Amino acid sequence: MKSPLSEKRELGSSEEPSEELSSNLFQDITGHLNELRNVLVRSVTVLMAAFFVCFYHAEKLVGFLKKPILQALPENQKMLYFFGLTEQFYTYMKVAFMGALAVSTPFLLYQVWLFISPALNKKEKKLVLPFLGFASGAFLGGLVIAYRWVLPYTFSFLLKFGAADEVPLLSLSDYTTLSIQLLLGVALIFEIPVILGLFGTLGLVNATLLRTIRPYAYVALSVFAAVATPTPDALSMILVLIPLYFLYELGILIVSFVGKRELRRDNVISFQKERR
Repeated sequence: MKSPLSEKRELGSSEEPSEELSSNLFQDITGHLNELRNVLVRSVTVLMAAFFVCFYHAEKLVGFLKKPILQALPENQKMLYFFGLTEQFYTYMKVAFMGALAVSTPFLLYQVWLFISPALNKKEKKLVLPFLGFASGAFLGGLVIAYRWVLPYTFSFLLKFGAADEVPLLSLSDYTTLSIQLLLGVALIFEIPVILGLFGTLGLVNATLLRTIRPYAYVALSVFAAVATPTPDALSMILVLIPLYFLYELGILIVSFVGKRELRRDNVISFQKERR
C-alpha cells in the first residue's frame, strides 16, 4: 500500500511534463511575436523612408501619372484642377505612398519570407523564391500594359463621349484615384497564371478542374473586370476582360505542364524503387 507521501510525489512528477509543455509553448509564441514585431518594425521603417523619398519627388511622379490624360486632352485644355486647399497636398501624398509601396515591395516580401520560412518544408521553400520572381514580373508587366494601352484608350474614349459642346473639368484627385485603380486592377489581373501555377504545383488544383469550372470562372472574371474598371464604359471592361480570359487559359496550360512534370517525376521515382 502506497503512502500519501509517495502518491504526492507521483502526482507532482505527472504534472511536471504538462508544465514544461506549457512553458515551451509560451516561449514559442513569445518568440514568434517578437519576430513578428521585428518584421513589422523593419517593414514600416523601410516603407516610411521610401515614402519620404517619393514625396520629395512627388511632382515628378504625378507628372508621369498625368501624361496619358494630358495627351488625350485637346491642346487648349491640357490642365487638371484642384478644388480645395488640401486636395493637391493629399493627392501628392497618395501618389507618394503608392510609389513607396511599389519600391519597397521586394523588401516587404523578403520580410514575409523570413517570417514564414521556418514553417515551410523543403518543397515549399523551393517554390517561394521562383513564385515571388514570377509574381513581381507579372505585376510589373501588368503596370506597363495598363499605362501604355489601357489608360490612353480609356481616357480617349471617355473624353470623346458625349456632345461636342461639353467641356471636361477634370479634378486632380479624381484622376489620380482612377488611374491608380486601373493600374493596380490590371497589374493584379496578370497574377492569375502565376497563382494558378503555384496552386497546381502544390496539388490544390489541376487542369481538368480548371477546364470544368471554366464557364463559372469566366463569369467571375467578368465581374472582376467590371469592378477593376470603375469607369462606366464597356470599352474599358473589354480591354481588361480579354486579357483576363487569355491569362486564365495560360494558367490552365501552366497547370497542365506542371501536372505532367510531376507525373513524370513520380513515375521515375516509382521505377527506381521497383528496381531496388
